[in-house]
Amino acid sequence: MSDTTLHKIATTIGLSISTVSRALKGHPDISVSTRKKVLAAAAKLNYSPNPNTVYNAIRSSHFIALFIPVTPSTYFQDFLHTANQLAENADYSLLVLPLTNNTVSTTAQIKFCKQNKVHGIIICQDPLQPPNPKFKKIKELGIPVIVVGGNLPSTGVHYFKEDIEPVATLVAQKIVEKNKRQILAIFDESTPQRTELILNAFIDKVAALEKNISVEYASSPSEAYTLCKTAMMQKKFDAIFCMNDALLLGAWQALQATPSPIDLFGISETSIPNLLPPTISYAHYSGVAAATETWQLLLRIMQEKIPATENIRSISWQESKA
Repeated sequence: MSDTTLHKIATTIGLSISTVSRALKGHPDISVSTRKKVLAAAAKLNYSPNPNTVYNAIRSSHFIALFIPVTPSTYFQDFLHTANQLAENADYSLLVLPLTNNTVSTTAQIKFCKQNKVHGIIICQDPLQPPNPKFKKIKELGIPVIVVGGNLPSTGVHYFKEDIEPVATLVAQKIVEKNKRQILAIFDESTPQRTELILNAFIDKVAALEKNISVEYASSPSEAYTLCKTAMMQKKFDAIFCMNDALLLGAWQALQATPSPIDLFGISETSIPNLLPPTISYAHYSGVAAATETWQLLLRIMQEKIPATENIRSISWQESKA
């Protein structure tokens, strides 16, 4: 086990020990930026929790470990907050551990889980990163393990697969059902692997039905805004598709600035579209829903002996009311 203490992490980043402790346990009163700073420092210092520190800080004897990326997306931040609340409601304590590819740190973390009889483990992975090879041995602990997103690190564990191709196909299908014939599709140029998966699935569905599609790339709301303003001037498009929330926001702002009959479609992982007037049709897969499903599965596994399962994260469709 690493000899790095909470005090050393706190001193390194200039925070109090109590703040560091709450951040590592996923408390919702800790801001996203602070949690990222704490997780990053913990990963850099190869932090492995001291059992005494943990158990002096929690009331419950029931303990669930949650591995999460050091710089988690909005999706996983929503997952974290929801999982923490669900754990508290069920009289469990959630310990948040930084997920890295540092095998020494991971080995110490897994050892900690074993020594302190953790009741279950949830691993939230970045879907575009390879799994940590050390997680292949985690099933040997003999406790429930659920992997959310990413690539399955080992057989014999429960798995929530992030299958973004069906999400893209769903949006394309909805656009086609509305008989849209001239489509501007805006993809994120800063995430090439994810972009390629979504782009291929989207275009395959649209092209198969002989619709016209123009592809552009942007990496910010302002770039999407400019592309949409240009498209509106051309007056040939009747639909715009955006692959993520940032691009959706820029496109929505452009359509609000100059009223247009163009319909807006997209994919969302956040609550941003809900904060706007209901003029966007979009496929939505949220961290809140994923955490709820994961927690329900974890409780069931702890109560019953269930063979390893592969699950697809829930996708909902939100229809524009404009």
